[in-house]
Amino acid sequence: MKKLLLLLALSFGISIASYAQRQVTGTVSGENNEPLVGASVEVEGANVGTITDFDGNFSIEVPDGSNVLLVSYLGYAEQRVEIGNLDNVFVSLVPGGIALDDVVVVGYAEQEKRFSTQSVSTLSSESFKDWPALSPQQLLQGQVAGVQMVNSSGVLGANANVRVRGATSINAGAQPLYVVDGVPLNDATMSFAQGGGTALNPLQNINPNDIESMSVLKDASAVAIYGSRGANGVILITTKKGRKGQKTAINVDMFTGWSEPTNLETMMNTEQFTTFRNDLQRAQGQPETDYSGVRDSYFDWPGAVTRTGRQNSVNISARGGDERTTFSVVGNFLRQEGFTIGNEADRFSGRFNFEHRANDLVTVGANVSASTIFMNRIGVENNTAAPLTSSYLQLPFVQPFDENGAYVNTGFIQNVLAREDLNINDHTSRRLTGNIFAELNLAKGLTFRTDWGMDNFGTSEKGRVVDLFTPGGSAYRTQWTDNKWMSTNTLNYNTQIGKSDLNFLAGYSYETSRLEILEAAGTGFASDGLPNVASAANPTSAFESGTEWALESQFLRANYRYDNKYMLEASVRRDGSSRFGANNKYGTFWAIGGGWILSEESFLVDNDFINFMKLTASYGTAGNDRIGNFTHLALYGGGVAADYAGLAGLRPTQVPNPDLTWEETAQLDIGLNIQFYRNIFNIQMNYYDKITTGNLLNVPLPFTTGFAGAQANVGSVQNRGFEFDFSALLVNKADFQWSLGFNVAFNENTVLELPDDSPVDEFGNQFVAGSIAQRAVVGQSINEFYVIRHKGVNPQTGDFEWLDVDGNPTTT
Repeated sequence: MKKLLLLLALSFGISIASYAQRQVTGTVSGENNEPLVGASVEVEGANVGTITDFDGNFSIEVPDGSNVLLVSYLGYAEQRVEIGNLDNVFVSLVPGGIALDDVVVVGYAEQEKRFSTQSVSTLSSESFKDWPALSPQQLLQGQVAGVQMVNSSGVLGANANVRVRGATSINAGAQPLYVVDGVPLNDATMSFAQGGGTALNPLQNINPNDIESMSVLKDASAVAIYGSRGANGVILITTKKGRKGQKTAINVDMFTGWSEPTNLETMMNTEQFTTFRNDLQRAQGQPETDYSGVRDSYFDWPGAVTRTGRQNSVNISARGGDERTTFSVVGNFLRQEGFTIGNEADRFSGRFNFEHRANDLVTVGANVSASTIFMNRIGVENNTAAPLTSSYLQLPFVQPFDENGAYVNTGFIQNVLAREDLNINDHTSRRLTGNIFAELNLAKGLTFRTDWGMDNFGTSEKGRVVDLFTPGGSAYRTQWTDNKWMSTNTLNYNTQIGKSDLNFLAGYSYETSRLEILEAAGTGFASDGLPNVASAANPTSAFESGTEWALESQFLRANYRYDNKYMLEASVRRDGSSRFGANNKYGTFWAIGGGWILSEESFLVDNDFINFMKLTASYGTAGNDRIGNFTHLALYGGGVAADYAGLAGLRPTQVPNPDLTWEETAQLDIGLNIQFYRNIFNIQMNYYDKITTGNLLNVPLPFTTGFAGAQANVGSVQNRGFEFDFSALLVNKADFQWSLGFNVAFNENTVLELPDDSPVDEFGNQFVAGSIAQRAVVGQSINEFYVIRHKGVNPQTGDFEWLDVDGNPTTT
């Protein structure tokens, strides 16, 4: 018994000793040594904490063995304080809200965010590191004021429509220019008809996990440095690099997801449909249809073509380096299955980034990415080849199989189950992009960089239609290759003279790209088991085409800053393009911008509420060259269409226009950036007004010329609007951050002018038709819908009714 009591006493004593603690007092202050009321003080590794009183004082019980206090306060960076044997400490916190000293990536350089006069929105990997994004454009959605991202189709691999401050062009491309690690990407549509002809996503080969930051260049001061290709905005993508002076870190990231249709239409079954149909025919005085032979036949077509879609991604990376060399190696596999049958894609990608500082004078590096994507494609929405659209058009009593379980031909509305199971509709793309570079420190503040880049893109399409749909079967095969090579050389100089800081950037670049297309097709196969065109008895097509373009550029940018509060920036770029006429082959684009940091002035410098305020303004021009090659030349074509009495010949196919040149967009931008309340809250406001002149349109020609039309610079479009971006960093601790963000933008798009000989509608409006249902109308926005207003079904007659010009119902 005594031994038991002794053991309990000893255990109790050890327990008391293990919880021995001491009292530590102290004071927490912020800027100007003012006491911080309500600052949090915690003991690292222990569930012990307190807050400061009205004088910034605190008292806390620190367990023995604990040696660190974590001190934090809203708007200040968390501080880790080692107390050692001290019983009283004084802690001075520094502001730690939204950083103003960060750098932003701009054209061919980086700038300090505080001193930049450009309108640039930057997304860092921290803002999307936990997003299960499938394409880089998804990272932009809702994150950047003035940028609209809309998926063009549910077909996997389809290009997303991205607009930066509205659409500037009527018929030429309106997508922004994408630049990855200094390499502008090609974005040609490299597909004939797969996926309904929807353009392929130029960024689908890029793994979102590879991205370190995305900078969206919006105003003229930012995009003019890209000259002839900057009018639609520029999106700069910087991929993740190695870590200097850190051990190699290996990361494995995996995610899986599911998708299901959210708004499927409820379709009638056979009984409901036949009853409805006969009731309608009786109401219209028509004889009923005899459905007695199919009343017991029903097939759920929408249910058969839909499924639970899945996405699976595995990403493995290794990053590290020492003081001279850094590296990053990344591999990724992504598998996607859409919620409609046949809609599938697999992506294999890898990236290697490397940088080595040979000595104080020379740094070399490389950024290389390779990828392969396999896609099983389906028809685009609202096309009878699309599984879901086709399923809605099928009558409910139509069966996909015969009594033996074999697929049947269902007529004009094809048996989509058989189509996706038996036909081949495959698309494969391979892409190799990257650059190698060298930087030379020529003198103090003077750096020369030479950069050699490439974007080699190839796609392959394979189509095979079985005998069930085309008697004898048919097949085709295409090969597309688009190989770009480019060289960029820049000279950068920084210097400081008294209170003046100056930066000069001068550069020369040259890039060229060649697109080649091969196609072979045939019909008449002995068996559906023969998939290749070579097995066709009747070759129907053998096609080859090639085209190329080149762009030569010189550019210059100068930045001047005085007393860290007055900024001035000017840039100019001269582009020469093979796409434009001999009289306008070279174009010059320019911009000038200024900034004023009001918070550095005497009337605000001692303001405790406003921590930073900057006013910026810019004006300048940029261009758009998104048209085909050689549209300015007089062209001749051969082939079957030029056959002359059974002999090969040539025929004119295009009239020349030596004056053809770029669309040009002039833009005014005024911005105000305010950071307040201990740098916690940030507001960015911008007003812009941009007018695009010389729109690239196909102007109709008189029938007597023998040509339908010719490309010309006619018409103008205006975009003007307002952007508001709010962000707040509410908690900024080492192990926990909490930020809020909100942005909204308003854009007004107006067609100002069209060619004088444009068609005129019944209301006297000039227009250019973009599709059956959309037009560009003077005084309205681009792609205004022009359709007859549908009122609905008249319940008394069963007739569809529309509204005429005056709003009266009509069945016409």
